[in-house]
Amino acid sequence: GAGEKVLAEGQLCYLSSTNVVQYYDGAAWATVGPSTAGGLVFLTGGTFTTASSVSLTANTFSATYTNYQININLTANTVDANPLNWRGRVAGTDNSSAAYAFGLRGPRFDTGADASGGFGSGQTAARFTLMQSPFETGVISATIFGPQLASATSYVVDSTGRGVGDPDAALSGGGYFDGSTQFDALSFYPASGTISGTYQVYGYAIA
Repeated sequence: GAGEKVLAEGQLCYLSSTNVVQYYDGAAWATVGPSTAGGLVFLTGGTFTTASSVSLTANTFSATYTNYQININLTANTVDANPLNWRGRVAGTDNSSAAYAFGLRGPRFDTGADASGGFGSGQTAARFTLMQSPFETGVISATIFGPQLASATSYVVDSTGRGVGDPDAALSGGGYFDGSTQFDALSFYPASGTISGTYQVYGYAIA
């Protein structure tokens, strides 16, 4: 345009929207690298201490990504046999309509016997795991599919914990929210008592 510097071959630019470096080859812009910001992009994270509920900030989920991963490292849980639940969130408010379904199962550490982490449909929340107390460690990794789409939101989850005298299990499962709500965040919370730990949220690059 008028007044703009004339492009010359070899000039560089950085695109902050995609974290890409490009060069001008005399005719067009070409990518130096990386070609994308990475397959898994860190979005947010935090620490929580004796919390009865933990909520992601509004707009953690956006049109930039379709699917998301959330990792939760638990260091304390005050109630035995305690479900850790989650709900989708819109503009700072949890959706507690009876439209969630989930199922979790896995082997017990002490006997190898099959253990149930719970199941149900028409629930007001879905479940990430079942926590024992006291325990030394607890980790959860869940993928949330399409929370920003105007269609059902599904998830899969794996979790494990190492207890102190409790028959903890390595649980796997998943479920869905049966509705077209476009969630921009989620909350996770124990059914009773409080939890402590950290969390990280990542977006899966679309291309």
